[in-house]
Order: sequence, then C-alpha cells, then structure tokens
Amino acid sequence: MVLAGMGLAIAAGVDIVRIEGDIGRMNTQFKYYLEVWVLFSAASAFFLWQLVERCRERLRWRQAVWVGVLLLLVSSSLIYTIWGTKSRLADRFDHGPLTLDGAEYMARAVHWEQEQPIALRWDLEAIEWLQDNVEGSPVVLEAHGDQYRWNGRIAKYTGLPTVLGWPWHQVQQRMDYERTVRQRAVDVQVLYDTGDLVHAKELLDRYEVTYIVVGELERIYYSDAGLRKFQDLSKAGYMRPVYENEQVVIYQRGSG
Repeated sequence: MVLAGMGLAIAAGVDIVRIEGDIGRMNTQFKYYLEVWVLFSAASAFFLWQLVERCRERLRWRQAVWVGVLLLLVSSSLIYTIWGTKSRLADRFDHGPLTLDGAEYMARAVHWEQEQPIALRWDLEAIEWLQDNVEGSPVVLEAHGDQYRWNGRIAKYTGLPTVLGWPWHQVQQRMDYERTVRQRAVDVQVLYDTGDLVHAKELLDRYEVTYIVVGELERIYYSDAGLRKFQDLSKAGYMRPVYENEQVVIYQRGSG
C-alpha cells in the first residue's frame, strides 16, 4: 500500500519528502496493514455470498471443483488460528486452556529473567488487586529494562501510567526527547537502588509516584539494600504497604 501510494504520488507529479530519523519499524505501514485486513475480511464476506448465490443458480462440474478447492483452502487456513497460537505460546509457556483472557496464562506460567525463574501468578494477583482497588490514573513505579522483557508488566495489564515503560519506542518516535527518556531510565534505577532517603523522596515527588511495586522482578534487577529503604520509608510514615502476597509488596505514598 505504501509503495502504491508513492507510485501514485510520482505519477501525479507530487514531490516526495524524504523522512529523516529512524523509521526501521515502518510503524505507519503496520498501522495501515491492520485496517487493510479488516477491509479485506468485509469484502471477502460479500464475494463469498456472491459466489454461493451464483453457484446456486448454475453449478457445472468445473465450477464445483473450484468451489471445493476454495472451501478446502479456506477451511485449512483456519487451522492456524488455533494451532498456530498454541504453538507460539509454547515457545515460552506451557499450554493452557483456550481463552480470550489475555492474562490467564500468568496463573501457571514461569518466566525466566537473568537466568532466574519468576512465577507470574504473584504478579497476576497484584495486578488484579490494582485493577479492583485503584481509581483514576495514579503513577506506578515498577522495574525498568529492555523491551520484550517482563518489565512494564503493571502498566501493561492495568493501564496505569508508569515512570518509564519500554524505552526504545519513545526514543525512536520522539528523538527530540531522547535525553528525557534516558534520564527517566537512570532515575528509575536510582529510585530502586539508592539508600539516600532524601534523594528517593525527591525523585518520587518529581514523577508524582503514588504506588511502588516491589516484586520478584525488582529483586532480580535491584539491590537488597536499595529495596529495604521502602520499608524504612514505611516505618517513617512516608508510605505504607497496601497490598502484599508471598512475592509482591505494593506501597502507597502518604502525604508525609
């Protein structure tokens, strides 16, 4: 579609503007691509109806053969919807039941981060608590790392804003703010690792953080000494634990 559009523009004598910066992912093409398949499916339904109607009027043996081949191809392509999805999930997790619940796999899945296992059911319970008990859009502090890892899981499954999610998309699409994105990554590291309570308070205030998550992922990424400061801040009345299971603690900042 993109190439066709460029061809029409050239034929019409329209100047092509060169796009600067990193466009390796070609996000614009991907976004059009999704809508194109929706339009294709709608058009295919119409043409399938037309085909059935014409076949009902007059169906010769040659046409019957082609209709049979078409039905075979369509039905065989539907196999991928089920078995392809199950096979893709098996690359990382054991097979689970077929469901439309995108978080159900966490109830039994084990993820490996830096060669350490994480039972995702504890994060799932914390996520469900946030979904059920948090109103509005308060900022959540959680572990930060590279894209395509388990970091950012709270923001992904609750919709709550975090200090920094996957960094590269922000850097790639907002080059003018690259320094800000890089600084946020440093600040998240400092927030979890520093033992300086005053500096930690300053950063929490700067990013207007309301909830702080300390789970298995945070304990893998950050130092024990740095994570213990949240207990100290809790004892000092600056924050308090509002949720806890075997592996995850969620703190909520007070007004102190």
